[in-house]
Amino acid sequence: MDSTLGLVLELSGKLQTTLEVDSVIELFADLVQRQFQTDTLNYRSKDGAVAIQHGENPGRNRLEYDLTVMDSALGTISVSRKRRYKRIEIQQIENLLSALLYPLRNALLYRAAIESAFIDSLTGVKNRSAFDANFGRDMEFNRRKQSDLSLLVLDIDFFKRINDQYGHAVGDMVLNEIAATVERTIRSSDALYRYGGEEFVVVLNDTNIEGANLLAKRIRRNVERLRIKSLKDVRITLSGGVAAMVEQDTPQSLFERADAALYQAKKNGRNQVVTAEIPLLS
Repeated sequence: MDSTLGLVLELSGKLQTTLEVDSVIELFADLVQRQFQTDTLNYRSKDGAVAIQHGENPGRNRLEYDLTVMDSALGTISVSRKRRYKRIEIQQIENLLSALLYPLRNALLYRAAIESAFIDSLTGVKNRSAFDANFGRDMEFNRRKQSDLSLLVLDIDFFKRINDQYGHAVGDMVLNEIAATVERTIRSSDALYRYGGEEFVVVLNDTNIEGANLLAKRIRRNVERLRIKSLKDVRITLSGGVAAMVEQDTPQSLFERADAALYQAKKNGRNQVVTAEIPLLS
């Protein structure tokens, strides 16, 4: 019992140092692996948004637990190894799981709070704060992979006129419909953000300028086909600017080139896509 209490106290002390779900599970997995020579530990949150695998080549003997705190489901965790578990070992692992529950719940709540701060409350897509936090990392990630990255900046045409004539409730409906249409059109590897007002941004990973231009035009066509009952015969359209990342680009310069292309699309008459010119090397 003393050794079990010592393990629980050790784990509890370590878990108090972090609010990151990955770190909480890793700290638990490290202790369990060290103490019980487990081969793998797998954790999956209830919504499936978090899935962590620690170790490879699972053993044939497996323990699995549904984790719950005060009727709140935290997900499922399992440990495996080749040797059978002794009864005392199972009891010790379950005692350690008891110490894991509240830190894991707190980490999941923290994760949900952080994610909600990055979500646009109207459309449910990521917001500008999320774009500002992610875009630079996306550029660096694609550079390290030596992959292409392109950016679309989209703006709903005459949106102020819709709000003024039909009211903000209808305007909100238009924003939701367009966000949903864009999400259905892009790939799962792409990221859609509501940048502000009637402006949206799409980050296209592993996509060159030709592919980005084709996708932007497909988005424009799909939006043009939208029919919203409250608007009767009014046609919804959007304009877009497309730019592809080049070697000297910063997040600001790439956005500015796509935004300038959007401005040109508006100037040319709207309901069209303009591709930004590739800047000359300085």
